[in-house]
Amino acid sequence: MRVVRNEGFIKKRVQFTQRGSLLGMGFLLGALVLSTRNQYELTLVSWLLLLVGFVVAMVSVQVGNRYVRPPRPDTVLDKLLKGLDSRFVAYHYFYPAEHLLLTPSGLVAIQMQGQRGYVSVRGKRWSHGPFLQRLRVLLGDSPLGNPAAELRRTLAATATALNRLGGEVATLPLQGLIVLYADGVRLSVENPEYPVVTAEELKATLREMAEAHPALSSRSHKAAAATLAGKAPLEESAEPQEEPAQATKAAKGKRSGKAKRG
Repeated sequence: MRVVRNEGFIKKRVQFTQRGSLLGMGFLLGALVLSTRNQYELTLVSWLLLLVGFVVAMVSVQVGNRYVRPPRPDTVLDKLLKGLDSRFVAYHYFYPAEHLLLTPSGLVAIQMQGQRGYVSVRGKRWSHGPFLQRLRVLLGDSPLGNPAAELRRTLAATATALNRLGGEVATLPLQGLIVLYADGVRLSVENPEYPVVTAEELKATLREMAEAHPALSSRSHKAAAATLAGKAPLEESAEPQEEPAQATKAAKGKRSGKAKRG
């Protein structure tokens, strides 16, 4: 299994988190100082700074939890995919689908969900329990929301980006998959809009999805892999090695990356 990671994208999120945390702390400190003054106008300003500081801090925490705090979803996915052959190539943070996997027969947009506890899926309806687990959102954890609806939008945006690339990539089958990867997550699924699996079920499900379509020729697969990474086709090598990668223009902005075999 090969990995192409957009390190530039991750670096920007790290910087955003650091600066946002400092800015939010500054607003909160300013609110504290102004609240000690016995002036009506300054009291109003202190409440405004308190609100702004809280919002900035929470956004920074959310971004940090998603892209900075280890283990990041991309590194978790890399470990889960170990053992797949070199025809599986993962592209992290280049496209609207943050984790796009090239398989022997097409593409799979993998949506990583780190929620713990009990998760129920009934058709298009998602629920998360118990109640105390949902309260972790107040501590910065990402809310469950509706992963299927999010994946639906992601697939549409990714298809548009791939069509801009043209060539082999524009004609590849594009499927969606949702992974609940937290340890001990309890999953109940009935008639989901997209396949929903735990970490243990991921590799077997991906193999089944790949077998559902005709396999690409070696030449077509190499061309698609190169187009997705924004570079010339790589030659097969006997030993795993790191390769540089460039972000494609179809991504969400022009960003740099690197590739490595695993």
